[in-house]
Amino acid sequence: MKESSRDENLPVLQSFSRIQVFSQHISLKKICYNHKNNPLSAYSGHSITTLDMATTPVDLLQRRYRFRLILFILLFSLPILLYYGYCWGWWGRQSLLLQYLFQCSCPIASEEARYPDEVDVIVSACGYTNIRLSPGGRLLYVNENKLWLTSSYLLDLQTNEKVAVDLPKDPFYFLTDNLAYVSSSEGYILDWVNKKQYPIQKFAALYPDAYMNGEVNLDRLAEELQEAKHVFLIHDNDAVIALAAEFPDSSEYNFITGRFDIPGLDTDRVQAFLQKEGIVYQSIPESFPAEVISPDERFIARADGIYFAETGQRILEGYSASRFYRPYSRKYFMVRGWTHDGTGIIYSKFLDPCLIETNFFVFDDYGCFFEVPQPVILLKVPEEDLLPAQRP
Repeated sequence: MKESSRDENLPVLQSFSRIQVFSQHISLKKICYNHKNNPLSAYSGHSITTLDMATTPVDLLQRRYRFRLILFILLFSLPILLYYGYCWGWWGRQSLLLQYLFQCSCPIASEEARYPDEVDVIVSACGYTNIRLSPGGRLLYVNENKLWLTSSYLLDLQTNEKVAVDLPKDPFYFLTDNLAYVSSSEGYILDWVNKKQYPIQKFAALYPDAYMNGEVNLDRLAEELQEAKHVFLIHDNDAVIALAAEFPDSSEYNFITGRFDIPGLDTDRVQAFLQKEGIVYQSIPESFPAEVISPDERFIARADGIYFAETGQRILEGYSASRFYRPYSRKYFMVRGWTHDGTGIIYSKFLDPCLIETNFFVFDDYGCFFEVPQPVILLKVPEEDLLPAQRP
């Protein structure tokens, strides 16, 4: 009886099983359709396995193609984004790596965009080899080397006018905005304005009685310095330049003296001698002075920023190429001198920072690999700290 009853119910059970399988198939198609047309349904509780069951080989090929296309676009566009983003100051302003890779190939018009508002680029980082600022802060001598061609010019910081000049490779020193001393085997005084050269001799060669008992006659030296029209003390090499009383009409009595004529071992013996003898002289600051006071004596500029002279409060931090202290090149740009109007100060690097610095603890000096050139900049005094007459 039981076996016959099971045989009679077998068709019913088979039909029920077929209906159940068909129902599951319909539900699966519905789920796959919902996932395809409504991505949010992926969060409705259905498993990812259901989606995978509905993925066809064509879908897999399309996904693989899209992934490769996106990867190609990213790899191709990333260097372009890095280049233009750095050039126009969107990112990496103080990244030495991006500076080394891109700054000399960026559009010229983009250079100012890479620096803060208080910084003006005076001379581009790419190409210049040497600068000198005149004592009055109006003229900037620039020597450039581009594409194996060397050129020199004077930049008028008041008018932004450039005047080409042709100087020998011998070092020279500004005496005034118009005069310079060229230190060569036969040194001379150069007038920038009329392009004239005036001779200058060593004190000992100019006067027969310059020596007494094998030493320089300091009394005669002091006498000639007091009679000179202008006396300049160049602090870079302690040279004293004396221009004749009739200069420039007569220049045969121009002479130069310095530490080689004044006995002693003290490093400041030349300045001490001038002060002791009451010689009126003009100081020509060092090329990289530790600090410089502004023309109106209200501010002091140092490598790490601009300060109020009266209170010592820093009103503006110095500029750094990478924001970090580096043993080889230090952190900040170095002071060169104030501009003629006292509204800003010229800065440049003494040593360009290096992409890689090494020290093998054998020598005190650091090794430098891949120097990153830096520009000559003007750090501007905040407008609110300027006198009304100095504000633009």
